[in-house]
Amino acid sequence: MSTTSLDSNLFRFIWRHSRRDQIAILCVIFASLPFYWTSLDIPKRIVNDALLGQAFKEGRTTATLFDWTFSLPDWLGGASIALGGLELEQMNYLFVLSGLFLLLVVINGAFKYVINISKGILGERMLRRMRFTLFATLLRFKPEEVRIVKPAEISSMIKDEVEPIGEFVGDAFILPVFLGTQALTALLFIMAQNVWLGLVALGIILVQAFVIPYLRREQLRLARMRQIASRKFAGRIGEIVEGAPAVHIHGTAAYNEAEIGGRLGDLFHIRVDLFRRKFAVKYLNNFLAQITPFFFYSIGGYFALKGSLDIGQLVAVIAAYRDLPPPIKELIDWDQNRADVTIKYQQVVSQFSAERLARPAIGDGGPESEPRAPAPISIDGLRVVDRRGNALLENMTATIDCPAHVALVGASGSGRDILAKVVGRQITEYRGAVRLGGVELRALSETAASRLIAYAGAEPPLFSGTIRDNVLYSLRRRVPELSNKPASSPAERLRRAEAERSGNPLATIDGDWIDYALAGVAGPDELDEVLLDALQTTGMHEEVYKFGLLGKLPEDSRGELVERFIAARRAIRETLSRKELSKLVEPFDPARYNTNATIGENLLFGVPVGDRFQLAQMAAESHLRGVLEAEALVEPLAEIGFRIAETTLDTFKDLPPGHPLFERYSLIPTESFQEFQRLVEGMKSRSALSLISAEGRNKLIGLALGYIEPRHRIGLIDRLFMSRVLRARASFRRHLPRTYAESIELYDPDRFMMAAPISDNLLFGRIAFGVAGAEQRVWQAIKATLVELGLDKVILRLGLDYEVGPGGKLLFAPQRAAVNLARCLIKRPEVLVLDGALGVFGPGEAKIIADRIRAKMAGRTLIVTLADPKEAGDYDQVLAFEGGRLCYEPEGEAERPGRRLVTPSASDTVH
Repeated sequence: MSTTSLDSNLFRFIWRHSRRDQIAILCVIFASLPFYWTSLDIPKRIVNDALLGQAFKEGRTTATLFDWTFSLPDWLGGASIALGGLELEQMNYLFVLSGLFLLLVVINGAFKYVINISKGILGERMLRRMRFTLFATLLRFKPEEVRIVKPAEISSMIKDEVEPIGEFVGDAFILPVFLGTQALTALLFIMAQNVWLGLVALGIILVQAFVIPYLRREQLRLARMRQIASRKFAGRIGEIVEGAPAVHIHGTAAYNEAEIGGRLGDLFHIRVDLFRRKFAVKYLNNFLAQITPFFFYSIGGYFALKGSLDIGQLVAVIAAYRDLPPPIKELIDWDQNRADVTIKYQQVVSQFSAERLARPAIGDGGPESEPRAPAPISIDGLRVVDRRGNALLENMTATIDCPAHVALVGASGSGRDILAKVVGRQITEYRGAVRLGGVELRALSETAASRLIAYAGAEPPLFSGTIRDNVLYSLRRRVPELSNKPASSPAERLRRAEAERSGNPLATIDGDWIDYALAGVAGPDELDEVLLDALQTTGMHEEVYKFGLLGKLPEDSRGELVERFIAARRAIRETLSRKELSKLVEPFDPARYNTNATIGENLLFGVPVGDRFQLAQMAAESHLRGVLEAEALVEPLAEIGFRIAETTLDTFKDLPPGHPLFERYSLIPTESFQEFQRLVEGMKSRSALSLISAEGRNKLIGLALGYIEPRHRIGLIDRLFMSRVLRARASFRRHLPRTYAESIELYDPDRFMMAAPISDNLLFGRIAFGVAGAEQRVWQAIKATLVELGLDKVILRLGLDYEVGPGGKLLFAPQRAAVNLARCLIKRPEVLVLDGALGVFGPGEAKIIADRIRAKMAGRTLIVTLADPKEAGDYDQVLAFEGGRLCYEPEGEAERPGRRLVTPSASDTVH
């Protein structure tokens, strides 16, 4: 991980990391000046020599062009080299000069193109470096600082606030030199033609250079206010989004809307004031730029009439001035941008200041520099205070003999939680000393400490990705070696070069980052075994198995594996028959209506692929709708939908949102209740289904297509209706267009349906509703069959690929905790701290998981926070706390042989 930090001075930071590129571009700028000067001089020669004929005086019909003489210096002999040039008639003379002017325009444009592209790439490269440096610095924050950081604000800073800084990087040195030399060249050219006109232009420039920046000070103040307000606004939006469940539970949406409206109002007024100031300054700038030609036409014309300035010079001056205001304006804009960006840079740097970083650490030399296990944890005069100075843990002195299983007993928020966080390196700001094997704990590097210590808290941090990704996250610490591996392609060479020039890591996440030795395995082939074993320990094994059954086989699955699952389907059917469980499963049969499947499933008799035949779109799908109309099923389905809506609204109207009965029995989502309420009331008032809108009819049909008689039990399906659905199914299948072949995978007992979950493929039917224990008995029989066939490992590996969602939100709280515990266990730490990590489990389940973890941690140190002293009965060592002080063991607890009770030293005594 990079340890480079941002310099406090923006220009010093830019120069240090881009000096070579800046100098190269500056050389291009200086090389362009002779061409620019010549392009200013050519119009004068066109007017004077070609049009007014000054080159053809005294009756000459030709004139010489490009007659140049070069004199060598004395130390090279002092000789002269003469180029005769071209003898041209007046018309040709005009065209050659015009062509030369066009060529210079192209050359000057090419110079600008190269300069702009180069500084743009330079800016993007530095922006990449800056963002990476900020992110790397964020990872070095003290744990205490990380806890008070608002994710939305910090991500806004790294993503948005440094964007204008990155854009400015390419302009920091190049733009003032480029624009300054252009403006100076044009000004010197004007003065070379006429000093007075040059002084007029200089005077206007000086007014712009001093007055405009002065007027922009208020604009800069408003820009700073806007930046701070925008950052706080983004942070508050992030907080509300994270707390959205509380908003809905307590009905405080109006309050939050008012708050956000107020913040938007403040932002609006700041931005309006900013725009007024901005365009006032712009008006003055444009006025000064436009008034200068007035002086040129009047004063220059006067000199031309007097004969002290020829027409060609006047035209050249006016043409040169055309190129003067833009660079002056851009220079003023650059100065304003410089001040604005410097402030933004300083504000960003202040948020990533050195005070927020963890202390310099030791132990990066590898395992040999770490404390040797088993190493005792000695605590000497430990005192922890919060940010307001309140004591959280008072002068604690104790020794934990390792390896040992230690219980920290006390109330939530007492010293037990603080000590657990200190040992788990979640608190690094404290007085006193905590040593592991004689090495100060907070002096260990993150690399060394993370090899030795694992910490699992009450809020498990999961990332977007699969269960496998999250469990293996603790092993992704071995940086792939690229120095000895040549780039495989030109694109890879370019990627490495740009990463190096931007100060980014050369390695990518596509490499193999797994530290197999840390997990105790030789290579990737053994990894899933230890991964599943860790999940078995934390009680997640069965959940992973279920996720695997609910998953789908990858599209690139080999034919052999598919055939094994088809064979498993037949074996499961035989197992269910042998165990007399066949009556609990209603199989998919082309000639029968499956009463335990939805009406939509019975119509399609297949698995939708894509969105075309999903339940939400089925009612409006053209082919299916045509079949329903041909079979006269539109009105019956709409009637069923109406009855479902009417019954559901009446049944659930008094239940609060989120009630479990909604999920189990209601076909109408809570958020759609009002919509269906209006639809039902409208139908009752019209007394006819035919009078409702097409959209309303589709909604009712969509409701009916999700109906299952044994589950919802409203009594809306009879045998006649089932036979009509079967007839529609046959028609749907017979007339299905070829273009729809990729939109549905029809049920076939001899084929594996890649679009369907593995569970549907194995069962090839539906478990009967309303039979007590039916689902459990059926799946137990299926699991036993899969174990016999050796497919259970395949299912488990597929379950490991289940997506957990952002922050693990697709998992329940116990599942998130189990994944986090498995992540800690798989790296086999010497010290494992469980700080409320088992709190989300039920008491019985927590005890089982704790016992399994203790078995895994045999011979190593385990520290667990407990609320009930009785739970600490068989731990090797107990530390009991009252508030922020270590105390004697609670009353009634007797010391057992082989068990050590930690009591306070003299410094811990409560006075």
